[in-house]
Amino acid sequence: MGTTLLIIDADSGFREHLARYLQSRKWKILFADGLDEAKKSVKRRNIDVVLLGMSSLKSEGLAILRMIKKVSRQTEVIMLGSVDQIAFSIEGMKLGAFDDFMGPFDIDALIRRIEAARIRKKQRQEKKPLLRRYMDAFAAGAFAEAGESDMALAFMEKDAEKISDKEKKEQKNGKD
Repeated sequence: MGTTLLIIDADSGFREHLARYLQSRKWKILFADGLDEAKKSVKRRNIDVVLLGMSSLKSEGLAILRMIKKVSRQTEVIMLGSVDQIAFSIEGMKLGAFDDFMGPFDIDALIRRIEAARIRKKQRQEKKPLLRRYMDAFAAGAFAEAGESDMALAFMEKDAEKISDKEKKEQKNGKD
């Protein structure tokens, strides 16, 4: 599965120009010009990395960043701005942006940061099963402590059929 990149900027010329430079990477590139379009894209698609044009969006860019982190916490955001917008940059980093680039910027450096952001997202997604396994072990321990060793084993093995079969048997026997 390839990388999905969302470019959010109010300037359509800038979005298209940037996309031309990035197309050689064979990434799926989507566009949005503001909060409403960005929200639709983030909700409907699995976006890996967002390039957020702070120069054209200004404070709306921070609202977009907040929305992205609320809707899709693992999506990484790279802010694109200018030196005179350092306050937006600092606030964006506090809100969870992966990085910020001040224009004019080196396209190769930007590509490297996009790759780093994509890798970070992938690593964060891989950590989630570890947390899930911990939670399953904790739940299995509770079942074992309650004398439900079959349920505990089924939980640990993640054998959904065993769990649902056990529940069906209990329902037939009048247990709840």
